[in-house]
Amino acid sequence: MSIARIRDKNVTFEPQALAAEQRNPRRLVMPRRAVLRGAAACIGLPLLESLWSPSEARAQTASPPIRWVSWFIPCGVWGPSWFPTNTGVNYTLSSTLASLAPVKSKVIVFAGVENLGLSGGPAVNSQGSHGCGPPGSTTCVQGQKPNITMGISVDQVYAQSLNNATRIQSMQLSGTDGTFSDVQYPAVYNGTTSWSSATQPLPPLVNAGLVFDQIFAGGAMTSGNAAAQAAVTQRLTLRKSVLDGVLGEANTLIGKLGATDQLKVNEYLAAVRAAEIQVQNSALPSSCSAGTMARPTLTVGTDTNGFGLKLFDPPTYTDTITTLMSLAFQCDATRVINYQQMNGGHSSYGSFPWLTPAITRDHHSMSHHNGDATVGALLARVEAWEISMFSSFLQKLDAISEGSGTLLDNSLIFLSNELSDGNAHNQTTTTYANFSGPTGKPILLAGTAGGKIVSGRHIAYTPGQANSQANLYIALLNTLGVPVKTFGAAGTAPITGLTSL
Repeated sequence: MSIARIRDKNVTFEPQALAAEQRNPRRLVMPRRAVLRGAAACIGLPLLESLWSPSEARAQTASPPIRWVSWFIPCGVWGPSWFPTNTGVNYTLSSTLASLAPVKSKVIVFAGVENLGLSGGPAVNSQGSHGCGPPGSTTCVQGQKPNITMGISVDQVYAQSLNNATRIQSMQLSGTDGTFSDVQYPAVYNGTTSWSSATQPLPPLVNAGLVFDQIFAGGAMTSGNAAAQAAVTQRLTLRKSVLDGVLGEANTLIGKLGATDQLKVNEYLAAVRAAEIQVQNSALPSSCSAGTMARPTLTVGTDTNGFGLKLFDPPTYTDTITTLMSLAFQCDATRVINYQQMNGGHSSYGSFPWLTPAITRDHHSMSHHNGDATVGALLARVEAWEISMFSSFLQKLDAISEGSGTLLDNSLIFLSNELSDGNAHNQTTTTYANFSGPTGKPILLAGTAGGKIVSGRHIAYTPGQANSQANLYIALLNTLGVPVKTFGAAGTAPITGLTSL
């Protein structure tokens, strides 16, 4: 765990933890792979304990690693079909969440949690929240315009704390390459919920074949696919040469700058170095096996919502991506994944021909239901399908044994939305006619982080700052071993009630 290099004004850490890290800096470790790459002769080395990093040494006896997924679904939800009406461990799944039944004991359904800002109001403006709302759901920060300013996202706080423990520090995936600018907010806000800093969005991959290559680079990908291997090698070479050039120019410049600008350039060089490590690691042979899975060759199409949105076949694509996600975790290729099942607003689904009966209306317009229960029922069918894909992923993880449990047990899978209700464009609780159950942000948490979280229940928190989404993230990061004190614009203390009944 390394936290000293995580710098964001909206995230602070326990002083004792920072002091401990400064007293015990990470020693320089030469990985066995580096020795092999540098050897003049092609000989095999035994497993030399002196070449283990501290984390590798601990891994010989430690518990399995904990994985994190941020899973995003768009446009708010139809609350009466989403939120259960009773709470506790004996709650009844709502109609929208019914497909979670096989993994109900490993899921928490939240109500009463709101994404709040400094003043106690919403952390994300109601106007433009399909644009700045997606990253606002993972950063709990209001994006700015016209200049891009957001905040570090929860997935990246965890990924950066792991300090390249895996070949791929984190993966960003999406079901579409379409974005749009909502009320003049930069379109990049709509396109990614993963941010490594306030000004650095991490664009997602939208091609399942490239995701396959990333996970199995140098290993299963190369088998019988020389052309694909050559293309990957060329891309890696080009990316590395660009990084080398930028690094050289920056080093030349730094001696000519004042102290403030030197600090800025040094921060930039640290980011370049992190990218360089990622490129180097992605070129390493993978020990993963794709098993019987072939490299996906899905063809992109054009949706019918009038905005020229490019989509793969959503059910097939989602199933393929979640299979790849489970393989990435099983191989320990990465421990952090950010997945947008679809973007919000105009870049969400244009129709749903795969549902029975088909829905021909687009997702965004239906989310502005004006309280119409008929339209709400259509939304509920869409959301039930989205949750069925989520449940399928959870079941894939739960079918893979690891340690004394399963991959799902050794994970935290966090699902949420840029809004509470698409019609209200809110981040808080919503009142619906003829529905008296608790509401709030639609949030699901699956997995137990190796038994640390008590799952299998519906928790209805009292709405307010103490139980905000940012404070929920603080509690989850603390559970992951990251000693965060603050998060987002207004998170100041961990939410309670996750680790005990």
